[in-house]
Amino acid sequence: MTHAYEPAPPPVPRDAVVPPGECPEVASLVTPYLRIIRTVLPPVEAERFFVRALAAYEEERRRAGGLQLGFSAYLWDGLGGTWGGSLAQTSAWEAMQAIRHVVRKAPGADLAAYLRLGLLLSRESQVSVGA
Repeated sequence: MTHAYEPAPPPVPRDAVVPPGECPEVASLVTPYLRIIRTVLPPVEAERFFVRALAAYEEERRRAGGLQLGFSAYLWDGLGGTWGGSLAQTSAWEAMQAIRHVVRKAPGADLAAYLRLGLLLSRESQVSVGA
């Protein structure tokens, strides 16, 4: 007799923050990317990045079902023409793309919840830097 066992989900890292109503497993996969963005960008720039990402997400949702460019195009446009000129910005951009990809693959996960979490963490890091 053979048994088919599902692999155990990976443990949730201690520093993974789980937004209300979100799955700890998804949070454990998204948290490292949030950390990358908060680490590579100065706090004010990280906050701006998450604000623009939330706006891009809302624009994509607003246009759902119709002709649209998509989250990445709206984010790029919102960041302006000078974005992407540094390795730090490139790293933050790629981390955001990974967050979006993970969340899109997870049934019921809410990208906005993770973007709001990133924004909150960026604002908290500004307070700790300024203190």
